[in-house]
Amino acid sequence: MSSNSTIQRLPVEVDPFKLVEQGRLFEGRIPQQDFSRLQELLFSDNENKNNLIAVNLEFTRTDTRLPVIKGHIKAELQMVCNRCLEATDLSIDSTLEVVLVGSDAQAERLQEGFDIWLVEDQTLFLRDFIEDEILLAMPIVISHEDCVPARELIEALPGDENREEQKKENPFAALKDLKLN
Repeated sequence: MSSNSTIQRLPVEVDPFKLVEQGRLFEGRIPQQDFSRLQELLFSDNENKNNLIAVNLEFTRTDTRLPVIKGHIKAELQMVCNRCLEATDLSIDSTLEVVLVGSDAQAERLQEGFDIWLVEDQTLFLRDFIEDEILLAMPIVISHEDCVPARELIEALPGDENREEQKKENPFAALKDLKLN
C-alpha cells in the first residue's frame, strides 16, 4: 500500500480477464459510505462515515497461469457491538487472492484451496467485489472484549419448564374426579 492518500475513482464495471492480460493494478482509498451493504452494518451514529478504505488490487496470473486478483484491503470501521449495542471499533486488514472463472464448470474443475469469483458476461462490478471481500473479512459476531449486555440474560435451569406448567391451573382439573357411569 502506498502512502498516497488520494481517492481513486475506480471504474464501475470492468472486464477482469482483460485487466489480467494487461497486468493492471488499482490502488487507492474509497470512502466507506460508497458501500451500501456495509453502511447498513455500521453504528448508526457513526461520525467516521468519511473514513477511507485502502484498496490494492492486482490483476495477474498464478504460477499455474490461472487469472487471479491479488490484493489487500484495510479499513477502520465503527460497528455495533452485538452484546451491548454500543459502538465498537473493528479493524479489517485482509489479504486476498481470488481466482476468476467464467463458468460453474470451470469452478468445479479447479482443485480445492482457491477462493473463486464467478465472472458473468465478462463483467466484474469492482465496488461490489471489494465490498464482498470486506464483508467476508468481518467476524460473524462483533463485540467488545468485555461489556455488559443490553438486556439481562435470563438463565433457564433444568426443570424450570415443569415448574411453570405446574403453576398454571389446568382448566380440566375439576373434571378428573367425575366418573361416567
